[in-house]
Amino acid sequence: MKTQTSPRMDGDTTPPIKLLLVEDQQLVREGLKGLLSLHDEIQLVGEASDGVEALAHLDTADAVWPDIILSDMRMPRLDGLGLIRALAARALSIPVILLTTFDDATAFDEAVRAGARGFLLKAISPDTLLQALRDVQAGGTAFRPTLTTRMEQVGTRNERAFLSTPQPDPLSPKELQVLRLVASGRSNTEIATLLGNSEGVIKNHCSAIFSKMGVRDRTQAVLRAIDLGWI
Repeated sequence: MKTQTSPRMDGDTTPPIKLLLVEDQQLVREGLKGLLSLHDEIQLVGEASDGVEALAHLDTADAVWPDIILSDMRMPRLDGLGLIRALAARALSIPVILLTTFDDATAFDEAVRAGARGFLLKAISPDTLLQALRDVQAGGTAFRPTLTTRMEQVGTRNERAFLSTPQPDPLSPKELQVLRLVASGRSNTEIATLLGNSEGVIKNHCSAIFSKMGVRDRTQAVLRAIDLGWI
């Protein structure tokens, strides 16, 4: 599939998105590298064949720290899910987008619960991949197909997941509005634009929402909201 190069505009001072690519199949990895190299807004700062190599890269003293890790979900030694958990255990808040070959609902469920910030099919278009990276860099999520549809499926399969969780404090009308926009897959920047607020205000709303709901991130908040019938 051909894709056009996306050069940066003259005078654009926005720093490129620094990306660590993790993929065990060399042919696929080389293909992704070639694709990403066509876009000046992406800077590939490292590559690895599995999660073990990815962690070793991060431990290298002169490594350029990535903004995002784009990782295959299924790999030998340490897969994408294990990589997310290892990062959390080290208190490293690097967002991870997982790539998968098959549109599998169970895999999506696993990715969401592990804390992935994105879940993409390898068959997506180059433009969709690029937009996903932009969305996550802006503080949002990148779930294709749409977050809401998949979250509804996850919520249906996991109705008992929150049975032992205390009933959360009610959200304010503004917080509920923000939560619904989060569920649609919009980033903090997009929500701020839509609601006429600063991005900092939206981040504060999200923090309050997570605290009230007893969750740690956006995806868990949406799952919990679906379970409660709030969205």
